[in-house]
Amino acid sequence: MTSKRTLIRGGQVYNHDGDVHKPAVADILIEDDKIVSVGANLTSDAVHEVIDASGRLVVPGLINAHYHSHDVLCRGLFEELPLEIWLLYTLPMGGDRSKDEVRARTLVGALECLWCGITTVQDMLGLSPLTDEQTDVVIAAYREAGFAWCSHPWSGIFLQSRWCATRTASRLPSRRC
Repeated sequence: MTSKRTLIRGGQVYNHDGDVHKPAVADILIEDDKIVSVGANLTSDAVHEVIDASGRLVVPGLINAHYHSHDVLCRGLFEELPLEIWLLYTLPMGGDRSKDEVRARTLVGALECLWCGITTVQDMLGLSPLTDEQTDVVIAAYREAGFAWCSHPWSGIFLQSRWCATRTASRLPSRRC
């Protein structure tokens, strides 16, 4: 099986240990889904795709460590309310959703995150009722979006520790712990 090789050429590559105000210009060689080399003037032999990043900043994907995919469908509806009142309105909106609605809300939220540079979320997944079938729909949607994610599902306000799915959703199978 041939690996797909992508070269990102000539971008300013952010390095937290380097000059964060003026990052060095470099190339990034990616094989399948792994960065294999970062440096100046990398060879483009056996590369399937070259992306010109000149004049652009290249940064690692951001992580949202406290995310609620169940809030995607009620965004903008109750923003001016105090938290306690807001919860009275929004928590019931997450309940009894069809699999199609759960998939759609997860994909819409993932797209919004990707648009903002977020590639990993810890989803405080609100499913009511919390079932393996509904959780599998969320896992499949994150896989489809190519997301890395960690989920700590909860039903209402009670954390359910029986599900812990830390993985790169697009590459590894689901795992119970």
